[in-house]
Amino acid sequence: MNAQPPPFQAVVGPPGPLPHRFFTGYSDSDANFDRIRRFHEDVENEVRLILGEGVPGKGFVDFRDIGVGERWEDRIVRNGVCTARAMVALYSPSYFQSHWCAHEWTAFTARLRQYQQITDGGEIPCLIGVSWQKTRTDWPDEITEYQYVRRDPGSVYERRGLINLVPRTKEDLGTKEYREIVQEVADVIVEAHYNPLPPLRRADTAQLGSAFGPESSLPIDIVLAYSPRNLGWGEWTHDLLAVTERRDVAVLPPECLSRAPARILRNSLARAHRVVLLVSRHSLTEPGPNRDVLEELYDDPELVDDLPRLIPLFIEDIAEEIVPSKLLPKDDRALYGIFDQDALREIILAAVHAPVPTPATAPKPDPGFPSGATESFDSDLADKLSLVSSLQDPGLRPLWFQATGLDPAQEPGPRLSPRTWALKVILAAKKTDSGYERLAVALEKLDKGAPEASEVLALIRTRTPAATAASLPSAEP
Repeated sequence: MNAQPPPFQAVVGPPGPLPHRFFTGYSDSDANFDRIRRFHEDVENEVRLILGEGVPGKGFVDFRDIGVGERWEDRIVRNGVCTARAMVALYSPSYFQSHWCAHEWTAFTARLRQYQQITDGGEIPCLIGVSWQKTRTDWPDEITEYQYVRRDPGSVYERRGLINLVPRTKEDLGTKEYREIVQEVADVIVEAHYNPLPPLRRADTAQLGSAFGPESSLPIDIVLAYSPRNLGWGEWTHDLLAVTERRDVAVLPPECLSRAPARILRNSLARAHRVVLLVSRHSLTEPGPNRDVLEELYDDPELVDDLPRLIPLFIEDIAEEIVPSKLLPKDDRALYGIFDQDALREIILAAVHAPVPTPATAPKPDPGFPSGATESFDSDLADKLSLVSSLQDPGLRPLWFQATGLDPAQEPGPRLSPRTWALKVILAAKKTDSGYERLAVALEKLDKGAPEASEVLALIRTRTPAATAASLPSAEP
């Protein structure tokens, strides 16, 4: 009898073609596509050599231009970020500024965290970063938590980035350093091939925040936003702020703003010293920071302190009726009709560098005296009683307190000032049935006839019932 085959176990993940072995994420100019393609293909060939020709699968790299308004959900289906078994990220200044790269990286690392939860902390080295172009600033902290290629500090790779090692011709096999990096990346992909990550549902990617890029919370000098139809103005303004002024500038791309413009602008105000908007007829009507979105922001009471850092620059003469009222007047920030570049630079920089007004706040009143504190009569009585000569002399205070007939345990300490000592005696006397009369008795014994004692007795009479007041000592000597 033949043995029965084991029961079929469905592969975890969506049905369809075999997931990509890996995908290469990058952000670079068209001029460098050939070098990106060469590195990707060299890694793909090395993986094929290790696994063998009989093992199906391939890598993925996208050289198609991203269309304006293209949906993130459509792109991740095409490049397989939710299903690919490994990711190669080519780190560069453009990579860390890219909306698309930030979401690809965030989605893939979400799969890594998901796997760690399933396996109770298990790790798969299936994300490998490569220093493609040298950056002048530090990488985001989240990036350095994951595996990335390292070499000797004096190597070409560490000093200038891998782009400077990629062979320029098919015949050139590259330097030893380049071949070692290709081998290292391929080894990670092969390991991931035998330990596939669980897929991530497309719907779950919408809730993920970005670790870097224009939607991150990383602090930055300036965030710049403009309509794609105003690309010329946008590039010129970016060059002025980023190159001439040497400021850190992040550009909010249209496909980023069209998804959640109000939320992203709020985030930009939280992270940037200034948020610069190039305002035109197009920007006020297209998806993004349009009229409705701007009015929503300016009506938000929680943004009152942040909105002075939002700098609208008008690049067209727009009828005031279609401009959000809070952006008016626009004359001091108008760039249209000015054909002198030096003047334009001066206007922009004056707006960006203008001091942000400190929010007006009502003066905070001094804290009120705690409820239940000493009433004003007792304070007035202590003022007058502290002037009595017998209380001025610390040696006579015990005799004075003894004359009141109060409990000796309530006698104040001898180091207190006369007024504080008198106030404590007043408060102790108030707790007895005879109240203020005890003070009058002590005055009669030790300070009879003294002008200060007369004032105290006169004040006590105002708070003593008539029948009792008649029995008090006379204020006269």
